[in-house]
Amino acid sequence: MLRVSKLRKTIEHHDIINDISFDWRPGEIVGLVGRNGVGKTTLFRTMTHQYVADQGTVAIDDHDLLAEPAYQRQLFFIDTQYNFLANYRLNELPDFYRLVYRDFDQARYRELLQRFNLHAGDQYRQLSKGMRALVNVILALTSNAPYIILDEPFDGLDVIVRENISTMVIDEVADQQKGFLISSHDLNELDGLSDRVLLLKDSRLAHDYNLEDVREKARKIQLVFKDKQIPDLLKQHSKLIRVSGRVLVVVFPAYTPELAAQLQALQPVLMEELPLTLEDLFRANLSQDTGYQMMK
Repeated sequence: MLRVSKLRKTIEHHDIINDISFDWRPGEIVGLVGRNGVGKTTLFRTMTHQYVADQGTVAIDDHDLLAEPAYQRQLFFIDTQYNFLANYRLNELPDFYRLVYRDFDQARYRELLQRFNLHAGDQYRQLSKGMRALVNVILALTSNAPYIILDEPFDGLDVIVRENISTMVIDEVADQQKGFLISSHDLNELDGLSDRVLLLKDSRLAHDYNLEDVREKARKIQLVFKDKQIPDLLKQHSKLIRVSGRVLVVVFPAYTPELAAQLQALQPVLMEELPLTLEDLFRANLSQDTGYQMMK
């Protein structure tokens, strides 16, 4: 198990991440979401010691990665902004990664390059943004590290390649030997992939969602009332994620039979349950308030 404990990183006297703690096991696909600039990439860089943490630890099976750096080999991350790959050809990259990742699968690396029509003689820097992202994923999968961090892996890829990558990630965790921590702006992509989702807000870990549990407890409901007055029940127990005229779409984080009965008692003109998505949770939890202030 990989454990992040009370991790903090300050840059220019500002906390970028603060008091971040979570566990991550092989066999899990964990999504990481948050607004731009909230610290997702900083978290990854601090976990892999590209940045020195101001506080906290990262440990694998109780081995502190800073004190025992050999365990860092079990964690894979390519920084998409700062890396050494630009001047090298694709067929040269395994030479570097085999030095760190002893189980690097060079035969599978070549096979995946061919599968996605990538030419081994091409320089990394000559590739499009999407193709560089694809090469990063291929290196991650063939490293055979048990913990793999992917930072915006679907950015710039066409839908067919995205689907292929998603399938490969799911296949990789099937034997419970690998786990993935994935950040993405595409919440729909994470919704279909992730077992859990970590939500960063204001430099801290605001929520650690088990998506199956959330869908058992939460409900997204479309409502229309006879007048424009918003019932106190909604203000107290739900968050408004969308409004169109008199149509309200709200999320109840903890929906109970008692709440359902109270809603029915308000005699709404329309009351319809809608599918709950990760984007709905993102909207509900990253707004500055419950959303009802916009109705004033």
